[in-house]
Amino acid sequence: MFQVQYISSHWRRISIFPVNMFNPWLALLLASSSAAAQQIPLSFQATNSEWTVFHHPIKSVAVIGAGPAGLQAAAKLIEHNFTVRLFDRAPSPGGNWFYTDETPVREPYPDKPFDEKPYIPENLPATHYYEDGEEGLSLEDRWKEHWQPRPVWDSLHTNSPAVITELPDVPYSADKPWVLSNHDIQRHVRAYASFHNLNANDYPTNSRHAPVTSYSTRVEELLKIESTQTWRLTLRKLERLSETNRIKAQWWTEDFDAVVIATGPYVSPHVPDIAGLLEWSKVKDGDQYSVYHSQSYRRPERYQNKTILVVGSSVSASEISRDIAPYASNIIASIRPHEDLHPFKLRSLLRFPSVTAFVPEIDHFEPLAAQDKGIKDGAIHLINGSVLRGIDEVILATGYIHSNIFLPNFTSDGQPANLHWTGHYIPDPTLAYTNVRPWTIGKYQSYAFAKVWEGTAHLPTQKQMREDYDNGKYHFRGLFASAPAEALFRQYVAWLNNESLINGGRFVEPWPLEKREVFVYYSDVEWIKGYTSLANFTDFEVLPSREWNSDKAAWEAMVYEDLQW
Repeated sequence: MFQVQYISSHWRRISIFPVNMFNPWLALLLASSSAAAQQIPLSFQATNSEWTVFHHPIKSVAVIGAGPAGLQAAAKLIEHNFTVRLFDRAPSPGGNWFYTDETPVREPYPDKPFDEKPYIPENLPATHYYEDGEEGLSLEDRWKEHWQPRPVWDSLHTNSPAVITELPDVPYSADKPWVLSNHDIQRHVRAYASFHNLNANDYPTNSRHAPVTSYSTRVEELLKIESTQTWRLTLRKLERLSETNRIKAQWWTEDFDAVVIATGPYVSPHVPDIAGLLEWSKVKDGDQYSVYHSQSYRRPERYQNKTILVVGSSVSASEISRDIAPYASNIIASIRPHEDLHPFKLRSLLRFPSVTAFVPEIDHFEPLAAQDKGIKDGAIHLINGSVLRGIDEVILATGYIHSNIFLPNFTSDGQPANLHWTGHYIPDPTLAYTNVRPWTIGKYQSYAFAKVWEGTAHLPTQKQMREDYDNGKYHFRGLFASAPAEALFRQYVAWLNNESLINGGRFVEPWPLEKREVFVYYSDVEWIKGYTSLANFTDFEVLPSREWNSDKAAWEAMVYEDLQW
C-alpha cells in the first residue's frame, strides 16, 4: 500500500498509491495517522529547482466569490491562519443559489464586448452618491446591475442528489429528500457561511481584526504589482440609503499575496446573434418585454393561456418549460441538432414536457410593423423554411458567457487558460481558480490552496507544469474538470496525503462509499441506467481524458448550461 520512491539524492518522497481508495481500512489508517503526520518535521526538503518557489511567504489571500466554492476556500484558508478577505457582489452569500424575487437588469442585445472596462475614479479611495435617474439609470437598475440577481427561479430543484450537493460541517437531515429545492440549498449554504463566521454582518472571532467578508462589493480590476509581487484589487461597494433615496458608492484598493477566483462559470447571459432579434428585443406588450433571457424567469403564472417559444435545450430550457406547462396554451422549443449528446444534455431533452413541440433553429426574425403591440403578429423564420406565428413571448435559454474581464488569463471565448490540475494559474501560482465541483471536490481543492501557499505542499516547477499542460496531461477545460471525477478524487487524496507525510498536515479521506452507492442508484433512476460504470470509479488512467466518452464517463453532476443551445 505504501511505496518509497527515491526522486533524487537530496531527499525522499513517500507516495501513497491508491490501489483501492474506497477501502475503509485504508481510510481508517489515514485518519488515525493524521495527528502523527502533523508532527513530521520539515526535514525532507528538495532543492528549489524541483518545485515552484514563491517570491515571498504567502500571508494574505483574497477570495472573490461567496458561493459554495468561495466559502470553502475562505474557511480553509482562515483555518490555516491566513489573513483572508472574502468579496462578493451580492448582499449575502450563496452564489448562484442566492434566490431573490429581484430580476437582473435587462441583458444587452447583442452581448457586451468581452473587454469592456468598468468606470473607476482617477483618485482612490473615492465616494459618490447616486441620485435616481443619474446617467439614465434608476436606483433600482443601478443596484441590480451592481450585484446581478442570480438566474434561479422559485420552483428550481437540483439535478443532482443531496449526497453530492452537500457542504462539509453542515449535513442535511436524514429525512431530507434526495432532490433539493433551491431554497433548501440556499439555507444550507448560508448555514455553512454562518458556521464559519462568513455570513453577512459577521465579524471574526478576534474582534481586533477587520471583517473577513465584504458583501455588495464587486471587483473592478485585478493587477499584479511587479515591485512587491502582490495582487491589487480595485473594489466597488454599493449601499442603499433609504432615508435619502440615494445609493452610496465607494471605490478603494486592497493588496494581497494571493487570490482565489471563485466566481463560477455563469457570469453574464448570452444572447445569440440572430438576424432581426435586436429589433424584436425592443418590443413590449404593455409594460413587459416580449423577448428576454431565461435569467429573468421567476414564476409560471404570467404564462397563463400564452404560446411560448423557448430557444435552447439545456437545463433552463427544459425545466422552465416543465414549470410553465400547466399554464401555457402551447410550448414550442427551438433546438439545435446534436450528434453526440452529453448525458446531461440528453437528460434535459428527455425532461421537456410531453406537450412541447420541437422545431429547428431560427434563421431570422421578420421585421415588425410596430414595437408597442407585442410580437404575436410577427413571423419567425426557421432554417428549414417554415415560419412560426402567434408567439406571445420568447424565452432565450441560450446559456451564459464568462465575462470576468478583470482576470488576466481569460480567452476571448471566456475560458480560463493555463491552469494546473490543482487550479493554480501556471504562469503565477499565487492566483488560483476553484475549477472543480465545489460540493464534492471543493474541500480537497481548498485544502490544496492552503497547503501550497503555507508551504506544506509543493507544485512542480512552472516549466514542468507548462510541459504537462501543453501535452494535455491533467488538462481540464473550462471552469469544471472534464476528467472523471472519481479519478480526480483519487488524484487529490493521493497527492494531499503524500505532501502531508513529507511536510506535515492532516490527511484527507476518500469520498465515503455509502455516498457513492446512493449516487449510483440516483444516476440509474434519474439520468441513464448504467451511467456510472465500474470503470469510472476504478480506472485511474482515465484522468487525463479531455472529452466526453460514454465508456469512461465524467460524472460532475452540475447544472450543465453551456452555449450549445
